[in-house]
Amino acid sequence: MGKRSGWFLISLLLVALLAGNVYAAPIVSFNVSGSSGNWTLDFSVKNTLGGSNEIYFFGVELPTRNITASPSGWDPNEWTSWNNSALGGSSINYNNNWITNSTIVNPISNNQTFSGFDVLDTEATAPTSVPWFAFAELGTYSGNDNFLSASNPGFEGFASPNSVPLPPSALLLGSGLLGLVGLRRFRKS
Repeated sequence: MGKRSGWFLISLLLVALLAGNVYAAPIVSFNVSGSSGNWTLDFSVKNTLGGSNEIYFFGVELPTRNITASPSGWDPNEWTSWNNSALGGSSINYNNNWITNSTIVNPISNNQTFSGFDVLDTEATAPTSVPWFAFAELGTYSGNDNFLSASNPGFEGFASPNSVPLPPSALLLGSGLLGLVGLRRFRKS
């Protein structure tokens, strides 16, 4: 990289930092348990936004709405469908959503992780990527949700599973291969 392009990149970074609030996105992942047609996805949300930003609204998009659990103080029935297109986000229709109750009890504080956002997925195979969104508040809720808002910033991304259970056929194949390797070693000795 040349001197001019290096200075250009540094200048661009400084302009971006001075232009407004820049937040790191929350970290969202999920654990998968169950079997084909009966997967339980347990989502975890970690607040990495810094300062006093608290996450109070979170949702994912899956083929169907099947919320089975939510953390204490989070209501899965207030917003059964949510779309961020009018707020500067994507046009994904999120159908599994949780929001803290009207008095904003139990939002996710900085460096805190909540899990227990559970959804039942009835697809044949477990998902390997799930779209998610979250909204934060700086101190108190201003009623001004927007992806460019400093007081209630929004975030979107794709969650990956921490681990995906292998289907029974893969486990059977794997144990068969291990058996063949063991048999081969036994015959050599």
